[in-house]
Amino acid sequence: MTEKTYTKKILFIGMPDMALICLHKLANKGINIVGVVPPAKNDSTYKTMVDTAQKLGIEVFDYNISLSDKGFLQRIKNLDADLGVVASFNKKLPKELLQLTKDGFINLHPSKLPDYRGANPYSHVIINGEEESAITLHFMDENFDTGDIISQYRFNLDLNETMGTLFYRTNQMCASMLYEALDYYENHTFPRKPQPTEGNYKKAETLSFERRNTFIDWTKSAEEIERFIRGLNPYIGALTTYNGTILRINSAYIIEKHHNLTPGTICDTKNSLKVACGEDILEIDSIQYGGFFISSGRDFVERLNPKKGEILYSE
Repeated sequence: MTEKTYTKKILFIGMPDMALICLHKLANKGINIVGVVPPAKNDSTYKTMVDTAQKLGIEVFDYNISLSDKGFLQRIKNLDADLGVVASFNKKLPKELLQLTKDGFINLHPSKLPDYRGANPYSHVIINGEEESAITLHFMDENFDTGDIISQYRFNLDLNETMGTLFYRTNQMCASMLYEALDYYENHTFPRKPQPTEGNYKKAETLSFERRNTFIDWTKSAEEIERFIRGLNPYIGALTTYNGTILRINSAYIIEKHHNLTPGTICDTKNSLKVACGEDILEIDSIQYGGFFISSGRDFVERLNPKKGEILYSE
């Protein structure tokens, strides 16, 4: 059986991990990728992206700081690409770049747009207790994640979904969706469904230690906190403090039990670490103590000998 020959010229922009998975998929399927734009040279993932493109025999079009650099834009213009594809990128594409391909740029976004526009839909769909999520392929405009939708695939979240498992699953899905779209594009025009311009849609704000929004709020219910822990596991980490040292909680179990304790109070240390929440109790399954060690809740108790009545704080 003769493999299909693709002639449409594709400019690929992205950064690991989604971009690596998508790039390998497209290259192995014979998509005509005429150039790869990696992250900026000072980004920690720059070399990985460049090395991958070069091993696949694809020319790299890098830039120093700005995507608006005239020399960079001229090199992209000279490619005369039909379509630009973005698979995870940490910079907004300027208008002058978006205009340099015949049919514009398309982007993969791991959420059910228009909900969860933003940097981190993975965590927020878990934290908010969503039962399903989606991946969306859409045209790009000058704003983040607001362009016309081409296609969308919805799927159910697992009961014990973590940020990591969802990240892995959606990366694989996105690679397949992108290939199918580009295969269709070879002889067709993409459908377009405009997104709503107004509405109270859920956001996917950045979660980070610097923003102080990755600390556990013990006044919330054990159910909410357990989702928060899974939603930040493993790439970000749900944090609390014990005796002035930061603890990173990786996983925990809910114990349905009424109590009158101050939220954050250690209520039991027999064989494990149990903490009172605003409602019910969490039994800590996996925990990291500062930068010193990662252990089970039981090992943590044996090593540090915490006492009942001691309190874990939100910061």
